[in-house]
Amino acid sequence: MTRFKKMSIPYIVWMIIFTGIPLLLMVLFAFSTVESFNIYTFDFADIKFSATNLQNLVEPVFIRAFLRSMLYASIATILCLLIGYPIAYFISRSKLKNKYLLLLIFVMPMWTNMLLRIQTINNLLGENSFFTNVFNFTLDLSEMKGLKIILVMTLVYLPFMIFPIYTVLEKMDNSLFEASNDLGAGHIKTFFKVTLPISSKGIMSGIMMVFLPAAMGFTIPTIVAKGDPRYSMVGLLIERQFKNSTTFFNRGSMWSLIIIIFVLGSLYIISKIDEDGETIL
Repeated sequence: MTRFKKMSIPYIVWMIIFTGIPLLLMVLFAFSTVESFNIYTFDFADIKFSATNLQNLVEPVFIRAFLRSMLYASIATILCLLIGYPIAYFISRSKLKNKYLLLLIFVMPMWTNMLLRIQTINNLLGENSFFTNVFNFTLDLSEMKGLKIILVMTLVYLPFMIFPIYTVLEKMDNSLFEASNDLGAGHIKTFFKVTLPISSKGIMSGIMMVFLPAAMGFTIPTIVAKGDPRYSMVGLLIERQFKNSTTFFNRGSMWSLIIIIFVLGSLYIISKIDEDGETIL
């Protein structure tokens, strides 16, 4: 056993360098007056810890972006659930011998680059798209960027809703359905009394797996809204603090810490809901 423990040393070193140290620097910038960072001139003696950066959490630009992120992500999550649950239910209950091929249809897009998928969906919802050129039919949502962001989120993150629900439904014992039918319950009553309660773990896991990346990501609003500040989300706002400036690390770090706490809290909820890991593929 000790021999195998030694094999984890490279992983631990990797985590310390590329996860632990960046997190420490983030905390350092969030609760200090250090405004910029240069590895060659940085001096720890210049650090003065302060809680004044907490006022950045009530800045109107952050509040608007955070609320917009929650709204867009919530709508996208609901759409994913409404679309993904019937798909997962149909695949799990189908009598097809090769039903895993149906599941593969939803897996295959995830094998491609995420940026490519987002750009492709964005183009399909644009003015001069594949539908326009081939079917003379347009789904142009260029003037409704908020709706376009939500739809792109839904299509990109839909597999993350399907998989955990499908996993729970696939593990269900068929005798439960037979017992429900023997007791006189129809298909609808069986669904609401048996199937839906048992699949609740998959639903909650799917909601978290869709909501978190949808709310915290910055790639989709960047590509779809093309930097329009009216549609900025919290992930994009934080990304701009670090990418386009060397003097706003305090603000970006404080906002990032809040998001990390939010994500860790969500992961804790998932771990409590699904203690046995039933939704893991």
